[in-house]
Amino acid sequence: MPDSEPSCPVLTAALHQIPTSCGVYLFKDKSGRVLYVGKAVNLKHRLSSYLKAQGKLDPKTTLLLQKMAQVDFLLTATEVEALILERNLIKEHRPRFNVVLRDDKNYLCLRLDLHEPFPRLALVRRFASDGAHYFGPFVSSAALRDILKVMKRVFRLRSCKDKGTPKRTRPCLNYQLGRCLAPCVGLVSEAEYRQAVQEALWFLQGQNKKLVRQLRTQMEAAAVDLKFEQAAILRDRLAAITRLIDRQSIATPSSKDQDVLGLAREGDQALVLLLFVRRGMVTGRLTYEFSQSDSSDAELLDAFLKQYYTPGRLMPEDILLPWPLPDQPLLEEMLREQKRAPVRLLASRRGHHGRLLDLAAENARAALKTLLEAKAQGEPLQELQQRLQLPRLPQRLECLDISTLQGAQSVGALVSFSDGQPNRSSYRRFRIREVEGQDDFAMLAEVVRRHYGRPGQALPDLLVIDGGRGQLAVVVKVLTELGLVAELPVVGLAKAGVTTTGKVVRDRLYLPGRKNPLFLPPGSPGLLLLMHLRDEAHRFAVSYHRQQARQEALQSVLTQVPGLGPQRQKNLLSRFADLTAIRQASLEDLLAVPGLPRAVAQALLDYFNNEKPKPSGPQSAPE
Repeated sequence: MPDSEPSCPVLTAALHQIPTSCGVYLFKDKSGRVLYVGKAVNLKHRLSSYLKAQGKLDPKTTLLLQKMAQVDFLLTATEVEALILERNLIKEHRPRFNVVLRDDKNYLCLRLDLHEPFPRLALVRRFASDGAHYFGPFVSSAALRDILKVMKRVFRLRSCKDKGTPKRTRPCLNYQLGRCLAPCVGLVSEAEYRQAVQEALWFLQGQNKKLVRQLRTQMEAAAVDLKFEQAAILRDRLAAITRLIDRQSIATPSSKDQDVLGLAREGDQALVLLLFVRRGMVTGRLTYEFSQSDSSDAELLDAFLKQYYTPGRLMPEDILLPWPLPDQPLLEEMLREQKRAPVRLLASRRGHHGRLLDLAAENARAALKTLLEAKAQGEPLQELQQRLQLPRLPQRLECLDISTLQGAQSVGALVSFSDGQPNRSSYRRFRIREVEGQDDFAMLAEVVRRHYGRPGQALPDLLVIDGGRGQLAVVVKVLTELGLVAELPVVGLAKAGVTTTGKVVRDRLYLPGRKNPLFLPPGSPGLLLLMHLRDEAHRFAVSYHRQQARQEALQSVLTQVPGLGPQRQKNLLSRFADLTAIRQASLEDLLAVPGLPRAVAQALLDYFNNEKPKPSGPQSAPE
């Protein structure tokens, strides 16, 4: 007896409306939420394939068809356009049944624009097709800043943030420290500066032999001409570069930029590792975890390539794959159009390509083993769900904190964690508008009302309040007024300290309807995660409070200078970092500010010169 058709009347009814064109289809549930996004050369043929015999469908597809209540589609002119649209829709909707790359942040890169008269090295997170040279990505920002520190001392390129070369009457502090050639005051010719830029470019491009040979030749020439001071400077530069080069321990015969993918799997846990090879040197790695994944290895790598290599991310010349992919030619075409330069997806395991792929696979297995061992020691989200008796796994956590100094420059901050990791795109800051004076409870109520009272506001799985029983009661009252108290679990996390009676208490949780606090075991994964969340909220709130305090202090001073209206104050704030920088500026520096007349600039100088005593600058709020 033949297998019966799967019960999917929605898809069967919609099939006659589906065209045979190329495009993207979306499966949605009853509430209109996107469950799955897919692409097809022939939409009708692809959707018809879902109506196979029920026994041949995998469990994930069977569940998808059961939950699906609506089918939408979008037509495209080409298959590449369908691929790009599919990627964008997955990133926007993050469907449950798609493989979703959760960590899509961009890492730091170095940018060097040779079109500038005096080029500078800049740290950026976005790549643009603007003709500049980009180097990276650098996974460790600390390691990158160490490299920059050495490069400033060796090549002495300017590091000021001005778009053009600033006009100064005296060199900055970096020149005094031997970290800048001071082109802003004409202490170096453009030709000499260009030579330093070329040497820095050689270093970043991995042409280290050429750079070392050039520096050694210059050093020997200076010694022959009896310019011993210059020879000593070149000797020190050569030694610093040699030390920096020696940090690289893994090299390949190729001088190309390459990304190497490795994949490891154990049960329903999978991990994709990305190995960065820049100019033949292995410079770093990234790992991406996929929990409870029943997708095939090819599906995981295919989804990773589509979602990781988005516009604004630096792309290498070659991407090495552990095995060929079904959509490999199409993916290659999409990446080539995106980069506007050749990009190759290579699955060959011959020669040094095979050694790099083996290295990536070995690192992926080791990283997955470490991850699973950490999970075995206690899953923090599962522990929180069990101990707090939450209705679902708290994959999304949010925490609120208030920062104020005697009621001045009061601000609120909200931070969000997804799957135990900070999700900075969901961070929010609030200037307190409705509360005057020192009333932390009222400020907290205002922030809760403004944020969670908005129509359609997404709710976290758990809201954590930085405080004890009093703060929790205020938040529960507001959530009750908003009709959200049954939907949004909330707890108060009180910090460890000493009571008025001298008793030492640990970090403790306050739950609605419970009189006594709940103590989690010291060092438990769930408690450590909540403490990390609370500390991040406190840091975010304090940094915003200090920013507001500095701006208010600066504006209060500037309003006392005749002729400094709101627009000119804004121009000053965009040019100078703080009040100290403005006070130390010369008349020429002030005249470089757009829209600032000489008379007003002179009045500003006179105001600071007549200060008795001079203030020490804005005060920061204590933590």
